[in-house]
Amino acid sequence: MRQTAARVAISLVLVAACRPPLDGGAGPSASSIAGSLIPSREIAVGVHLPGAPDALASAVTRAAGSESIAGAGVLIEIVIPYAGEDAFAVRDRDGQTDLFFATPAAALIAREAGNDLVMIAGLQRTYGLQLAAPPNGAASLQDLAGGSLLVQGRPGDEAPLLAALTAAGVEPSGVSVTFPEDPSIPFDPTGLFDGSFGAAAVTSYDGAARLQEFYDFESGIPLGPDGSVALEDESGAIAAAPGMGIWVVRSTLENEDHRIALALTLIAIADGLASCRDDAVECGVVLGDSGIADRYGDGLVWSVNAFNATLWPAPDGAFAIDEQTLTDAVAQAVAVGLAASAPSADDLIDRRVLDLALANLPANVDLVGSLWAPIEVQLPLE
Repeated sequence: MRQTAARVAISLVLVAACRPPLDGGAGPSASSIAGSLIPSREIAVGVHLPGAPDALASAVTRAAGSESIAGAGVLIEIVIPYAGEDAFAVRDRDGQTDLFFATPAAALIAREAGNDLVMIAGLQRTYGLQLAAPPNGAASLQDLAGGSLLVQGRPGDEAPLLAALTAAGVEPSGVSVTFPEDPSIPFDPTGLFDGSFGAAAVTSYDGAARLQEFYDFESGIPLGPDGSVALEDESGAIAAAPGMGIWVVRSTLENEDHRIALALTLIAIADGLASCRDDAVECGVVLGDSGIADRYGDGLVWSVNAFNATLWPAPDGAFAIDEQTLTDAVAQAVAVGLAASAPSADDLIDRRVLDLALANLPANVDLVGSLWAPIEVQLPLE
């Protein structure tokens, strides 16, 4: 596992290294994708993933590897969190700004820990959360009472699960919730199958594949779709789990160059999202070739396809901020005891970057995807 983490870290350095250096040489010029939207100086934008790179990183990988905004002096760097670090804490650095992918509850917890985050754009319509148990294990949410739960994600991502348990009559405080010890390492479901946990909450586009790909302890072959069962949630809280949005530290928005660099980054990610939507196969190839993911081939294509289902179609646009969904998510986090207070949507949202990005978004970048439909792709199990 540690070797895997090391390989990922090295690959991330290579992603950054293959981009043009910000060496103070030739000044920024018009980008090929956003024309005259140019910061007055070169800016590096750190895009912070919530964990080890998976299908979520597909559009960012395309953005980071594209020359479309490099001419404007904006460098996109992929950043992953490591064990023992505050994933939302950033150091003030000259010529650098940061954005974070996070669910509302995770951002709210980070805010209460002292990181003054605001949402600058939406992303997923739903999180794609699934709750699974071994076939011979828990058969219902009630069976998890007094048990333990492994959650793929970060603190806060369990809010919908706690809401579902409450609705099912299970006292959430009696269920032990555990997150991966080192978020930089790809999700490992071993604890679900060796009996350490009664159930595992996974994303539909990464952990769900890993459950099927997990090698049976006795036969040594992948468990496949029959290796786990989905626990039914009559409340609908798990299926409706709010998706990740895009957040920044509030103070960074007071710098005009940072706002411009973030807007250019949104445009590059939008282009990547649309490309991955319209050609999931090619997107899987690009992600695999980047070297930052630990899976490959049709397995990555399967995951990109599943990730697309959490975004598309997006009637209001992939970056639209749904204030009601955000308000409900905050209320849910407070109700299940993960947050102490519920800030208003006005306090949580800053639309300046999004407005700037949309005003300069190329007409050929479709953020709605009204015709999108999942492709037929089998998860390869070898």
